[in-house]
Formats: sequence, C-alpha cells, structure tokens
Amino acid sequence: MQAAEKIASEQEPEIKRGTCPICGMGCFTETQLRDGIPVKVKPDRASPHPADCPRAGQALDYHDHAERVNFPLKRVGGRGQGKWQRISWDQALEEIAGKLATVRDQDGPEAVAMLGGSFKGPGDAAAWRFANLFGTPNRMHLGKNCGEAEFLSEWAVYGEIGAPGMLPVAGVTKCAILWGVNPPASWSGHTLTMLQAARRQGTKLVVIDPRRTESAAIADIWVRLRPGTDGAFAYGMLNVIINEGLYDRDFVERWCIGFDELKALVQKYTPAKVAEITWVPAAQIVEVARLYATEKPGQLSFGLGVVELGKATLSAVLGKNFLRAITGNLDVRGGQVFDDHPELTCFREEMHWERLIHHPLRTRDNVSAHIWPVASVRAMQLYLEAMAKVNPLGPGSAAYMVYPAPTCVWSAIIDRDPYPIKALITQGTNTLVALANAKRIYQAFTSPNLEMHVVMDHWMTPGAQLADYVLPASDGLERPNLGGMWGFSNVYSAAPRTIEPRYERRDDYQLWRELGNRLGQQGEWPETLEGWFDQLLTPAGVSFAELAARDLPWLFPVPQAKRYEQKGFATFSGKVELKSSLLEKLGYNPLPAFEEPCWSPVSTPELAKDYPLVMTTGGSSPFYYRSQHKHLKKLRRQHPYAMLQIHPQTAQGLGIADGSAVYVETPLGRVRQQAQFADDLHPQVVHADGLWWYPEQSGTEPTLAGVWESNINVVIPDDPDHCDYAGDNHFRGLLCRVYPVER
Repeated sequence: MQAAEKIASEQEPEIKRGTCPICGMGCFTETQLRDGIPVKVKPDRASPHPADCPRAGQALDYHDHAERVNFPLKRVGGRGQGKWQRISWDQALEEIAGKLATVRDQDGPEAVAMLGGSFKGPGDAAAWRFANLFGTPNRMHLGKNCGEAEFLSEWAVYGEIGAPGMLPVAGVTKCAILWGVNPPASWSGHTLTMLQAARRQGTKLVVIDPRRTESAAIADIWVRLRPGTDGAFAYGMLNVIINEGLYDRDFVERWCIGFDELKALVQKYTPAKVAEITWVPAAQIVEVARLYATEKPGQLSFGLGVVELGKATLSAVLGKNFLRAITGNLDVRGGQVFDDHPELTCFREEMHWERLIHHPLRTRDNVSAHIWPVASVRAMQLYLEAMAKVNPLGPGSAAYMVYPAPTCVWSAIIDRDPYPIKALITQGTNTLVALANAKRIYQAFTSPNLEMHVVMDHWMTPGAQLADYVLPASDGLERPNLGGMWGFSNVYSAAPRTIEPRYERRDDYQLWRELGNRLGQQGEWPETLEGWFDQLLTPAGVSFAELAARDLPWLFPVPQAKRYEQKGFATFSGKVELKSSLLEKLGYNPLPAFEEPCWSPVSTPELAKDYPLVMTTGGSSPFYYRSQHKHLKKLRRQHPYAMLQIHPQTAQGLGIADGSAVYVETPLGRVRQQAQFADDLHPQVVHADGLWWYPEQSGTEPTLAGVWESNINVVIPDDPDHCDYAGDNHFRGLLCRVYPVER
C-alpha cells in the first residue's frame, strides 16, 4: 500500500485551466491537482488575462480556508448571537421559497429585495434574471455605487458607454487621462505594464487623483485636485477648449446639439476661478485641456473616484461626457471606443427586462424612484425608447437603470416608506462594511419588520451574522465561468470548473434556479450553470464546453468605430445631446452648475471649523479586493490595519506620529485607524481606508467582527442630501477631524 501511494505521489500532477477563486474578475489560472485535490494555483500565462495580482497568489489558502462557510445554516437564536443549526439545502430552499411566496402574495413582489456585491461571476446575472421574472425592481447591487452615475449620464448624453476597463492603445492613443481610477491596484497588476508600454510608444499620460497612486507615479502630468471638485475641473477644461477654439468643429456641427448652451455654462469657469475651487494651478488646468484637445485620439477614463461625490457628482460625470464629445474622441480607435452590445450571446433576452417592465404583479416602481427617478423602471422605459432606433434591445448592463438607492432600501425596511420591504436576499456582499452609515444598515438588518434575510457567501460576514439563513457559495475553482456576464461589451471568456465543489458549497445560479422553480418559474431555468451558458451562447454557434476547450477560449467581436455615421447616436435626437432631453424628461437640469459636496470648506464653512480636513476614502489596495481577503494571513501581514494617510506636516501639528493610532471623526461619530504619512497629499486632505473589518475578532454581538472599530463607513452619512443625482452614496470629499488615540 505504501509503495502504491509513493508511485501515485511521484506521478505528474493533473493540470487544469480555470479561473481564480479570489474575486469575480475571472482571471485565468492553471491548477495542479493530485488525486483531485488542488495543490498549486498559478497564473495561466497563455491567457490574455492571467491571475497575476498579489491576491491571486493566495488562491489556495482562500479555497481551503478553515473559516469558509461550507453548509447551509439556519439561525436558532437572536440575530447576532451566533447560534446556528445546520440544515439541508432542501429544507433551506423550501423554507426560503415559502416565505418569498407569502411576502409576494401579501405585499407584492416589490416587498422582496436583493443585495449584490462586486463582481461575483454569473450569480449576479442569475439574480437579476430571477428578480425580473419574480417582479421586483428592488435589486441593489454594489455596482450602483461603482459606476451607475457615470453610465447613466453617458447613456443620457450619447446613448452608449465607453468600455469601463479601457486602457490606452500603445502606438495609437496620443493622450490618456486616468480620472479617479488607479488600474494597477483596482484592476490587476499587469495594467501598469500596459500603461508603461503605451507611454514608451508616445502616449501622454495624465492622472487626476488627490493621491499619488501607482498610476500617478509614472504619469507625465499628475493633477492633485481637492476631492469633490472634479466637476469644476472638467468645466475649466471645457472653458479653455471652447474659448481657444480647440474643439472638433466638424463633429460638433454635424453630431452635437446644445453646444451654445454648454458654451454659455462654462464661461464663468475660467482657469483662475477653477484654480480657487480645485487647488490646482491655473496653468496646469490649461495645460491638460490643451493636451487632451490637441493630442488625438485621446481617452478619458471611467473612474469610481468621480461617481461617489454626492451633490458634486452630476457636473463631474456630465463634464467628462462633454469633453469626450466636443473633442471628437467618441467611438474612434485609440479614443473613447464604445462598448459593443452583447450580440455573441443572447444575454439581453435572457435577462427578461421586458418581463419586469410589464410584470402583471408589479404595481410600484423601486423604493427610491420618487426621489431619484433617473434610476427606476420608468427611466429604463425612457432609455429604451431613446435607444430604440440604434439599439432596440437596450444595453446589456441595463440593471444600472433600475437600481434603488441604498438609503431608501433601509427606509423601506425600518419605516416601511414608501412601502415595506419584508424579505432580503444578500448575495456575496459585505453590506455593513461596503455602504455608508453602517449603523443605519444595522438597524435595518435587526428590524423586526425584516421578516427574512438570506445570505449566500464564502464567509460569515458581519451582515451574515445578522441573517436568518446563511448558504455556502462555491468559489472560482469550483464553478464554471463565462466572462462578460454583467452585459458590458461583446467579449466572452470561458473556463470550466477546476474541481467539484467541496462540502455542500453550490454555485449561486443554483440558488436562483431552485427558488425560481418553486415560485412559478418552472421551465425558465436550465438544469445546470453550464446548460445556461450553452443557451446564452446560441448566437455564437458554440457550446460552452467547446469554447472552454479552445487554446484561446475567448470570443471577440470584429473591432468597429464610428458606428454613429451609419445609424446616429442612441438618443432621442440621434445626436450627442450636450443638453440631454432624457434628463429633462426625468426632471433634471441637463446642464447643471458645479455644486460643492454637502460638507466642504466652501459649502459648510462653520462645520469646517470643527472638522477642518477634507476626507476621501475608497482607494483600492493591491492586497484586498474591496472588503474581501482580510482572512488571508499573508495579505494581512502586508496591510494589517486600516490606514489613514495624512501629510507629515499636518500630523505633526496634531501630535500624531507615523504609525500611531488615531481617531477619524465626522459629525456621525469616530473610528480608529493607523496614521500613515504621505507627503504627496495636500496638507488639508486625508485618505481613510474603507471597507474594513477584523474577522479574527468575535463575529457575534456586540463586536460583529470589528465592524464598528475601523470601518470608515460607520461615520459616512447616507441621507438624501449627501447622495448623488442617482441616489448613490457619497464617499469622497467629506469633512473630518483627526486626533491621537490616548492609549
């Protein structure tokens, strides 16, 4: 027996291609298996998208971690007491489906809501599909706060969106502006190599960010603006470009409407005035404007740093759209290439948006439509009407047109305003850590009005501790993956499951399929996730298994540009609407003045006397993907505590030493972080680590895995005055004070 085991151990391990389990980005891996057990996971260098970030190196630890949720659990004590009973999947599904049916029958399908997380693979699309078939518009995904504000504005102005992950094309792109994004940390490590390659071949790189990030460190120009003033900076660039005649006159005359109104709007945003607002030298404002307008084709990136500014968001995202348009950089190779519609799959048809719009049981819009109509079922109908001539099926990522505002989800639970939400299904998101005003979210999660809360995740998060059912989710090694399942673009990658799920973990698709089959959706759901992928891939004429078996398991469309020359733009007028008729129809000012954040040295000078520092948060770490990976020891050693970056001069004036514990306080309270000197910050600006919790602490009440200790979102407001034009949370450009922790 020992000899046989030795022979087996000396045999070459089996190698399987798949995707990384660490996050939902779908980066490709090669996994070595012995007797069906993974023993090594490394990047698949033959893939265009290898898993090569620091997080991916911990894939095996993530997959095998002792604290993974492995079995269905039902709460048997009070919420937060940590008392659970292991149950079967059948029992869990029967009880959950039964409660959903009761809530639907008594209060309507809108009384059920879903919360989703950042990039978790095909489970997200399955959740949206279930919601549409069920009839609820109340599905709030964290993608809302990550991009909704910019996407909605782009669709409103020119009917398409630029690819969110777009990078400069080496040798083609002449100017690239990374605005509010740091790809090497937030996307993957190999993007830094791509940026450097583009620079070597002539791309001028501009980075607009309050911090000197990895991208800013290699930039030709780094613009260090005051957090929350991006809209003023955009209008200052427009002022220079228009008044100096640097815009693309032919494109503006043929393809734009509203130019005269835009020209009038930006006249007061002179470089000198914008310099006062943004703390950026007037000469640099002029330099960046001239560079972007004359070095073409030019790119101006999507970025989270511009969509989380509260009241300051609308001018920022519209200002970026106006810049792209009047310079003639829309849908040109090397410039702002539009995302292709997902035509190689039947993704849009499979989402069943029309079923939600016309659902016989749905009688109400989402819970925030009365305050922020731009993100609602009504808005989706308008967007689809505007796009109909060019894009009859609408965008693949139409989920962004419906997302309710987080603050209204909590109001619907706590106060039953404007109507009650009684059941909640949370899929792969750490809500108490990820969204603003965590104490109010806690109030919602512990409210007796919330009759059922189901969480499906890899970990027992603070929010999961307050749930009624916790279900075990499979990871990237244990499930097949079809990249592109958020509906962006027309590019797809396929990877088979590497191993069968351990314990009783299941892929998220099975949750929605099983619930759907119990709730009147029989016949709508293929038996397996692979079967659904086959159905989705019908237009491409290839099965999922066939695509995954290819040496290069990707589907790419034929590159196109300037499609508007054949069909026009997907707007009501068929042109770029610098004064958006769609926004006007929804009651918005389509050409808004720059507005300061709700708290700022300018808008609230009296408050600034007590809270003198401008705080931004949400910057990505290469060691964590959002709130994940705090369990992984090797990553925690690299970044063990929540850090507050602060200028040394400011810190010394406050009696703060580098590495010492400090309190970060806003009018909502204080949390504790660790000071980290950063001499590249403006002395009046600090950056607080977001998305923090401490899994090594007790997960039960009152600590809930340290969620109240360092989580900056505990002290960030979520009231409507602090939300942006779509109801998104405000994380950047707030006010705070910082002082040492005595002990």
